[in-house]
Amino acid sequence: MKNTLRMFVAAAVLAIAVPAYAQGGGGGGGAQMSPAERMTRQKEQLFKDITLTAAQSAKIDTIMTQAAAKQQESMAAARSGGGDMAAMRESMQKMNAERNDALKAGLTDEQKKKFDENVAAMPQGRRGGF
Repeated sequence: MKNTLRMFVAAAVLAIAVPAYAQGGGGGGGAQMSPAERMTRQKEQLFKDITLTAAQSAKIDTIMTQAAAKQQESMAAARSGGGDMAAMRESMQKMNAERNDALKAGLTDEQKKKFDENVAAMPQGRRGGF
């Protein structure tokens, strides 16, 4: 009886997990996302529980688009030059810090506090992180 129940539970878990993984819900998901989807996801995470004005949102979109383009150029250059992963990681971290500083520049003090909390809560140093 226990084995039958275990098999049933395992089958139920697989029935739920496999379609979620196939839709980009597993394995980090970042590789399957378009650059626009990644930027939208980043914005949602960085500005979670922060109410932005239309002007702030437009400025943030501009900063994030420019930062993403700069990072793509840097990654392409690193790949064509042999791809020193340690140097690329350090460069990306520096670019993310610069981007975050630019994003915070247009926020109120209260928004900056929440932004910092959101950055601290984000996954760091693993695939799909920022």
